[in-house]
Amino acid sequence: MTASMLGANTFKPVQKEVAPRSMTGIGWMAIAQGSGLILRLGSNLLLSRLLAPEVYGIVGPAMAVLMTMEWFSDLGIRPALIRDPQGGTDSYLQTGWWIGLIRGVCLTAIAAGLAFPLAELYGQPELAAVLAALALLPLLQSLRSPGQPVLRRKLNYRAICADEIGQTLVAVIVTIGVASVFHSVWAIVAGTLAGAAAGIVISYIQCPVWPARSWDRTAKQRLLHVSRQVFFNSFLMALLLNSDRLLGLSLVSVEQMGLYAVAWNLAGVLDTLLSRACDVYFSALSRLVDAASREALHERMCLRATLAMMPCMALGVAIAPWLIRVLYDARYAGAGTLFALLVARLMARGLGQIQFQYLLVRAEIRVATVSYGVALLAQAAMLIPFTQQWGVQGLAISALFSTTVLTVVQSGILWIRGESRLLPLVITIVWMFAGLFFAFYAF
Repeated sequence: MTASMLGANTFKPVQKEVAPRSMTGIGWMAIAQGSGLILRLGSNLLLSRLLAPEVYGIVGPAMAVLMTMEWFSDLGIRPALIRDPQGGTDSYLQTGWWIGLIRGVCLTAIAAGLAFPLAELYGQPELAAVLAALALLPLLQSLRSPGQPVLRRKLNYRAICADEIGQTLVAVIVTIGVASVFHSVWAIVAGTLAGAAAGIVISYIQCPVWPARSWDRTAKQRLLHVSRQVFFNSFLMALLLNSDRLLGLSLVSVEQMGLYAVAWNLAGVLDTLLSRACDVYFSALSRLVDAASREALHERMCLRATLAMMPCMALGVAIAPWLIRVLYDARYAGAGTLFALLVARLMARGLGQIQFQYLLVRAEIRVATVSYGVALLAQAAMLIPFTQQWGVQGLAISALFSTTVLTVVQSGILWIRGESRLLPLVITIVWMFAGLFFAFYAF
């Protein structure tokens, strides 16, 4: 099956279809992430009986290194394929795939080369082998089918839902199986790589568009047109969102870092749900060619999303410490307040991500880049003092503070430009403080 058989060449921005198909896509993403939440929560509960907190203190920084490198080198190829009118043709898909493969090979080589120096820097010898093995992850992810971007162009999130559930299921089965035998960090490493390998197989089943020796210079130029903006923005985003985990192991003990990694992983499930919903939103906005229609849809969806999402997330913040006490044994009790703070952080990040999709469709990423720069300065000023004052909780507080600064700055710029109201920001902050109040004083 080729890209044209997938219907890429007949892709039309039909405005009347955008809202219902977007809601359908968000529904499928909710199913995928809800299923993933159940699978990951169940596996985390089992793993917490099989593995010590120190294990998470090793694998957490390793994954943070890979995620930071991933964002450092983000060229914006996938959104470029989605938003470009020719992005679903064979020449564009194949060119995008080769760019991604070259990037994946480079990331794997760099991560493997950094494994031993970083282990020496952190004073954790076990980290070297773990990071060297996980370095295969970018390469595996780059080997997925070239035709996958077409699924998002067509808002076919049912297929994407099946893809994500399949990867998660394989990862969970392998992780628990290895952990039950070896009780070591290698269970998480094996599960992570197995999930990525399963993703390759699933991608070719869903989109059997095979790599070909095709490199179109025009396609390359168009796909990389906004790469400079995307690259610099992703660079700052990587520093902002991962500095807590990158520096944490040098500021707190490996056991405390393990508790932080547990809380971060749980919050990460919700973060993934938000990111996937934003993927749907981006695809929907990309189908609108009229700027006024995009602005109207963005303002309406932004307000509706915050009205519906923030009370639910505030409830999650409030009950986070209680959930940790109920679901985990006494060794993990310290992750409760960390989980609450990181879910509160997601409230600010959620609104910021909705706004970013609007800016990305308009290719006006510099607004987000400025916001990330201001937030990064706040993070740099607060992370070490907060951690010295409050220990591992200081990591979470600095992360919450800097992400809130990001969203406040970005919302302010859009408001000054007359493209957004401040009401969604106010709703977000009010519910955030309400959730934190109940988390720290009611439970």
